[in-house]
Amino acid sequence: MILSDKLLKFNYFFKAFVAYIVAHATELMISPDQATNLEEDWLDWNLKNGSYTTPDTHGPVSISDINVAYEEYAPKAETIRVQIRDNSAIVLNGTDRVNLDIKIVSKSHSKILPRDFAPSIGLVKNNRLELEIFVFDSAQPAKKSKPTGVKFIGSAVAYTGADGAEPPRDAFATRVPEGKTIFSILYPTDKVGKKIWVICWYMSPTGKPSPESITFSIVLV
Repeated sequence: MILSDKLLKFNYFFKAFVAYIVAHATELMISPDQATNLEEDWLDWNLKNGSYTTPDTHGPVSISDINVAYEEYAPKAETIRVQIRDNSAIVLNGTDRVNLDIKIVSKSHSKILPRDFAPSIGLVKNNRLELEIFVFDSAQPAKKSKPTGVKFIGSAVAYTGADGAEPPRDAFATRVPEGKTIFSILYPTDKVGKKIWVICWYMSPTGKPSPESITFSIVLV
């Protein structure tokens, strides 16, 4: 049984993140609806993760279900994390930052401008409901580390039929920023045989974006 490192790490983060926000919703200026939705997301995630990590139920169905859950719940959690991080009315202490995964950006890093060039995208692998890509600087295609001043890789995806044309930009769903240049995009069984379209960009330590890449596309298997 092969388990995704990305999903296992998110499970540990999501469990602590939701529990902490629910317990400190008032101080973190989280609305009751947001807290309730997060709890519901966690309950659904925990159920699907249980099936995914149990040998007797681990298979195409549970993998597909957890992939859908990750691509839905990870961006929602990121939106709330950024909401808290960028709210100047909230004074975060060390415990807050650890549980919410919000780091202090140094003054020197906060002044770093976004890159003025777009990244390129290369294929690493496409199988087992997982598309792995390499986002790189076309001027240094063999370099696997991020360019100087880049903290994260932003990405957005859209799907069409195998012969479909590239969708408009507003049809792309933004994903959680990635910390490495090689990362996976997870997809469910109903996307097999369809074409995925991927756009990426570099992000500064404060989240400022570079220009976007040329759209990458491939039919999923």
